[in-house]
Amino acid sequence: MASRLGPICLTGIVSVSIACLRVTEISGMPTASDAGSIDIPAHAPRRGPDSARVTLVEFGDFQCLYCGAVEPTVRLVLDTYPDDVALVFVNLPLSIHANSLRAAEAFLAAARQGKAWEMHDQMLANQQALSDVDLDGYAQVIGLDLAQFDADRSSAEIADEIAQDKALAASLGVDTTPTFNSGRHWIVGAQPFSTFKEAIDQELALPVRDAAVDLP
Repeated sequence: MASRLGPICLTGIVSVSIACLRVTEISGMPTASDAGSIDIPAHAPRRGPDSARVTLVEFGDFQCLYCGAVEPTVRLVLDTYPDDVALVFVNLPLSIHANSLRAAEAFLAAARQGKAWEMHDQMLANQQALSDVDLDGYAQVIGLDLAQFDADRSSAEIADEIAQDKALAASLGVDTTPTFNSGRHWIVGAQPFSTFKEAIDQELALPVRDAAVDLP
């Protein structure tokens, strides 16, 4: 398959499982030995304790059905490892989805009022209803200041944050949603809980580095 075929949404990619793609091949993905150095954007909302030993970074698109399909699995991961795993969501709105960019803006606008994850949950539960009117409705449901929400999601600052998210994904060779990184492992597509558990257990089995020790 050649990338010139353009944006498509696949239901199966050999071992990749189900995912939404902007291109038809994934190239340049860091190897396991390179994967622990993701520079997570400061604005990216975090769900879970700051002390968690594993930070699961999700590159996601709120209109991608596979992001919605994997959400119960992600919540199970967080419930299973409440002290050891935290989730960070990095926006990767794909051009094949008409409302995904506005949804990403809504997510970050809600974050300005401390309710990123409430908006996240509303949008993934209602992926077929992500128009501006729908987003305003979710903002009201979760108790946002609607005027501030509308101003923030149309702001240059949030546009820049989304550009940073997309640039990070591009730098890592990530064109697929959902794509997860746990530090030394990549998980691509709506994989089952067992796949996440295997990766996380391997991460947790690694020695804990003491930041005060100058390791060679």
